[in-house]
Amino acid sequence: MSPWGRPGLNLPAAATPQQAIELAHLAEIGGAGAIWVPDVRRDPFVLAAAAVAGSVSVGVGTAVAVAFARSPTVTAASAWDLQSWSGGRFTLGLGTQVAALLRARFGVQAEHPAARMAEYVTAVRACFAAYRHGYGGHRGEFYAIRRPALDTGPDLDPPSDPPIRLAAVNPHMARVCGRVADGLIAHPFSTPGYLEEVVRPELARGAAEAGREAPPISVQLVVASSLEQAAMQLVPYAVPAYARVMAHLGLSGLIDEVGELTRGGRLKSAAAILADRAAGELGVIVARDASELAQGLERWAPVVDEVSLGVPWFGVGAAEQIQASTALAGWLAEI
Repeated sequence: MSPWGRPGLNLPAAATPQQAIELAHLAEIGGAGAIWVPDVRRDPFVLAAAAVAGSVSVGVGTAVAVAFARSPTVTAASAWDLQSWSGGRFTLGLGTQVAALLRARFGVQAEHPAARMAEYVTAVRACFAAYRHGYGGHRGEFYAIRRPALDTGPDLDPPSDPPIRLAAVNPHMARVCGRVADGLIAHPFSTPGYLEEVVRPELARGAAEAGREAPPISVQLVVASSLEQAAMQLVPYAVPAYARVMAHLGLSGLIDEVGELTRGGRLKSAAAILADRAAGELGVIVARDASELAQGLERWAPVVDEVSLGVPWFGVGAAEQIQASTALAGWLAEI
């Protein structure tokens, strides 16, 4: 067992709802600490519902749902119902997504992402309160919600509010997380040193501003069969928005170098550079069995409060993703 308790399992990006049911069942049998669903290909709340249906007692959460692609009301309604249906097992994990992907994937823009996210969390919680009490709303700089529930009146048996965690890579978002969230979800494009020396102090600073204790940090780790496969998974994240991580490693020019290769379609060359110079420091574990997985977890023990494990999806076929996730779920029982 890890020093944090049981590691969680991140469902693969390609998982269908039926496969999410099956993998959630396997993960729970294997002793997973939680089941986390992505927002990469399919609707994360539908996948979360499938994971709830496939499990009995283990926690289920989004890691992470793209906040700005949805109104706070839409997000709150999904989270509230999942919390009620699961018997209080749901965690709402939210992220901003980088601006270019937000436009390319959802066709939307969201200026001032840190300030917007802080208000977004407040608005979601205001919707929770409206469902609980039968009235209420939110008015702020970015969102004005007067009637989150058209069918007014309180829920007869309201659940507890789902905890809200925020994804954060850069210091500003870590500080927002400290102010308003119940936990910080760190990206695989992180290092132990960066989390300890950059993210955690900003998280604590934000919490102090709000007069509260700093929430816990969890990190999502990629478990791959080779360093080259792991590095390929990191290629789409080698973007300017995450340049601070490389700068902290003393590799300030690496993002530009990888980006140029990626724009030219030379993905294997981009992955080779990451494998040679940075991937071993980032949130990846090269493992072919449970013993190697346990060894790979050791360097994260001093700097995070919780860990979840997933398999590569970028450039990896759906069948291979499911096969690797099934094996990973089995390894959880051995560590």
